[in-house]
Amino acid sequence: MLSRKDFLRLGGAGLAGAGLLDPAGCGGRLGGSKKVVTFLTGAEETNIQERVAIEIQVDRFEEQHPHYILEREEILEGEDNTGSNTNREIKTSLQSADPPDVFTYDTGPGFGGVLADARLLYPLEKAYKQNGWDIYDWAKQRATYDGTVYGVPDQVEEIVVFYNKNFVSEEPTTVDDLRQIADELKRRGKVPLAFGDQEQWPAGHLFSMGVSNVLGKEGLDNILYGDGRWDIPEVITAIDLFFRNFVESGYYPEGVNAITYDDANARFYSGEAAMLPTGTWLVSEIVQTVQDFEVGFFPFPSIDGSGISPPTGLGSGLFVANKSNNPKGAIEFIDYLQQDDTARLIIEKLNTIPAHPVDTKGLDVPDLFKQVLDDLSASPEAQAFGYNIDVLAPQNFNKVMFSGFQEVLDGSRFPEEQAAALQNAWEKAKSAGSVPMQG
Repeated sequence: MLSRKDFLRLGGAGLAGAGLLDPAGCGGRLGGSKKVVTFLTGAEETNIQERVAIEIQVDRFEEQHPHYILEREEILEGEDNTGSNTNREIKTSLQSADPPDVFTYDTGPGFGGVLADARLLYPLEKAYKQNGWDIYDWAKQRATYDGTVYGVPDQVEEIVVFYNKNFVSEEPTTVDDLRQIADELKRRGKVPLAFGDQEQWPAGHLFSMGVSNVLGKEGLDNILYGDGRWDIPEVITAIDLFFRNFVESGYYPEGVNAITYDDANARFYSGEAAMLPTGTWLVSEIVQTVQDFEVGFFPFPSIDGSGISPPTGLGSGLFVANKSNNPKGAIEFIDYLQQDDTARLIIEKLNTIPAHPVDTKGLDVPDLFKQVLDDLSASPEAQAFGYNIDVLAPQNFNKVMFSGFQEVLDGSRFPEEQAAALQNAWEKAKSAGSVPMQG
């Protein structure tokens, strides 16, 4: 049997010596008497998480589907700041003579939508009907492009502020409360908020927290799906708060644009920083890494009397390559991941929340994850949540967002200029027909 790491990284050359097409013409490669399903995953995993994922995704799938061999391989992240290198590599792989059968990728218009436009994705309308996949309607819409569903969302996420309970005794409900906490932390020699923007995309999460609060879901819907604008006072207020005021107040580490996301996380884990604004995708790593203090979380507090609307959205989705050698096997693998017993294992072992209803009774999960699970899955269709902007926005908008916020952070661009640049990018995207459609 081939090693589970033998699937070439985005090379398009296939499984050397074993990448033989099925002579019976049924699709898929042959691994002896078995067909191979190649699975390319973009998950960033610790060694422990990777072992668990292999156990669930590979071993258990093969036990239940003995006619398949699942070859699992991780996507190597690009070194550039915007993820465009990874986007190019994905496209190259899907256009090759030997693409992965199934892969994980972001579902937004600037990600999965770009692949759909390039006709690199296999439509899944029939698979949804035949297998009865019960994906939340709002989540399914995020993987639907030009009226056709191409993806199966596999993870629901929320952007929150994690905090060290040794340093933060009471959760703030307003920005003024947060400032008081941050100022006291500075006096104690602690970094209030662990944040690094070397990769640029972390700024998109802070922006999502800000605009979700000041605009609420209805206000964001008006921009995303209507005639609303980004260059309005509320958006400028959010940009000014996160990318100028908090910098000038010393709430972030010095040299924030040179600090990586992982380094910012490490400062929180070590106790150097007291709070960490990021997504619930980090819960598993926090549980594994933090041993010396208890961690809680809160949604970003009210900004000048605004509502509190924590951004929620999808992590990645599962897609089938249009040129897949084994689309049938790919769909069977996706169906396996949707089953209730598999989903429960994923929740317990990887602490992720699926994008479909699951019986959570009796789940064995850490206390921190129980809080997240209750917050998100108790009412998945709730209207109080905001949006994680970058997974909804088109690629050109995200580029302007990511690079522009670095300039605001270093003082070379004013918040008003960034809001105007965002609006300009949005208008271009609308003219090109690449903005999201209302679900």
